[in-house]
Amino acid sequence: MSETNGDAKPFRIAIVGGAIGGLTTALFLDHFCRRPPGEDGRPLPPIAIDVYEQASEYKEIGAGVGLGINAAKLVHRIDGVGAAMNRIQGRTGSSWFTFCRWDTGGLITHIDSPVSDEDVVRPSSMARSEFLDVLLGFIRQRRVATLHTNKKFTSVKASASDLGEGGVEISFKDGTTAEADLLIGSDGIHSEVRKQFVTGKALYSGKIAYRGVVPIDKLPKDTWPGRSWSVIWMARHKHFLVFPISQSRTLNIVAFISKREDEIPDLRESWTSTCDRRELEADFGDCEGTVQDIIRLMPERPSKWRINDHEPVTRWVFLGGKAVLLGDACHATTPHQGAGAGQAVEDGYILSKALADWLSRGRRGPLEGWMDLYQRIRLPRAQKVVTTSRQAGELYEFESPDLVDLPYDEAVPIVAERLQERLKWLWFEDLDAVYDREREEAGL
Repeated sequence: MSETNGDAKPFRIAIVGGAIGGLTTALFLDHFCRRPPGEDGRPLPPIAIDVYEQASEYKEIGAGVGLGINAAKLVHRIDGVGAAMNRIQGRTGSSWFTFCRWDTGGLITHIDSPVSDEDVVRPSSMARSEFLDVLLGFIRQRRVATLHTNKKFTSVKASASDLGEGGVEISFKDGTTAEADLLIGSDGIHSEVRKQFVTGKALYSGKIAYRGVVPIDKLPKDTWPGRSWSVIWMARHKHFLVFPISQSRTLNIVAFISKREDEIPDLRESWTSTCDRRELEADFGDCEGTVQDIIRLMPERPSKWRINDHEPVTRWVFLGGKAVLLGDACHATTPHQGAGAGQAVEDGYILSKALADWLSRGRRGPLEGWMDLYQRIRLPRAQKVVTTSRQAGELYEFESPDLVDLPYDEAVPIVAERLQERLKWLWFEDLDAVYDREREEAGL
C-alpha cells in the first residue's frame, strides 16, 4: 500500500489508460517499488501513482481474455491477486485447445496445457470485466493508486522547470493538467500518448471477428468434440474459437473469417460494433452441427469488428526516459495466440523492476538508461508476438504460404504438426533471468 518515507518527496508516476495493462502495472509498481528495506536497511524512496482513464468509469468492454502461463506466473507474484484470478477463470483441466475439422468435427490435433487446473499457477481464461474488477479491488483496498476518470489525454511536455531533474506536464481535454516524474502510456492501439512521439497506423490483418457469449449449461454435452470447453474448428479462410470463462458458466465465442478490406468499408475495430446474427450464420452456416448449435444460442446482434495490429514501434522511451509506452500502445497484436493482455502484463513487470532498481540506487544516473533497459528486454519479444500471431491466424485458416494451394485434407497433418510446438517459446520465458542478463550487459 501507499506509504511515505519521512518527508521525502514522492516519485510521481502517471499511468494513462485504466484497462488491464495500466492496472496490472500499477500493482507491479506497488509490489516492487514499495517493498521492504533491502540488505542495507534503506527503504526505497516513496512513490505516488495516478491512473488516468478517459471514460466515465473503469470498465472493460468485451467478453473473454486469456493469460498464458508466463503472464499468469507474474500476476501470482502480487500477493492475493493470483488466487483471486483463479477464482474467476474458466476450467479446462489439462487441456489448452482441441483443434477440429470444420465439416465433420473430427479431431485434427489436441494441445495440452503446460499445467493442469490443479496447479496454483496456471493459465487463465476470464471475463474481461471480472478480471478488471479484481485488479480494481486490490488497487482500492491497498491504496495502490489514485484513480481518475473522465481524463482524456491530449499532450505531454517536459515541465517548464525541467533542468534534467524535473518531470513532465500532462494536459487533458477538460483543460486540467498534472505533473509527473514518469508518464506511462498504456492507452491502447490508438494511443494518444504514442502519437505525441511517433507516427504509424493500425494495420488491417485481413480478418474480422464475430463475438459473443452463451451459457455453457445450454450446450450439447453429448456431442461436444473437445476434451474441455476450449475448441477451435478450422476451415480454409475461417476458424471458430470457443473457451470457458466465469467459472465455466459461460462460453466465450470468437468466429474469425478472412475478408477483403473493400468488403468491410464501414466496419470499425470496436467492441460496440454489432451486426445481425444472420451475417454470422451466412459465413459459418457450412460448419458442422455443434457450431450451428452454438450460433443459435448467440445474441441476435453479436459483436462484429475488424482485427487490426499496428505498424512496428521501434522506440518506446521518450523525453529522456520520462515518458514510456506499454501494451497495445507500442505492440498491438492480433488475438490469435491469446497473448495481447499477457504481453502488457510482462511490460508492466519489467518496467516496474527497472524503476525499482533505479530508485533503490538513490535515483543515481539517468532514468533513461533504466527505461531503455525495459525497452531492450521487452521490444523484441513483444514484436515477435505480433509477427507470430499473424502467422498463427494464417495457420488456423490454412493460409500459410506453402499451404494455400494444398487440398484441405493434405494440409491437415501439416497444420497439426506445426501447432504442437509453436507456443513453447511464449509460455516458458524466464523473464527474471533475461532481466538480470540484460541489466548486466547494459552495465547498470
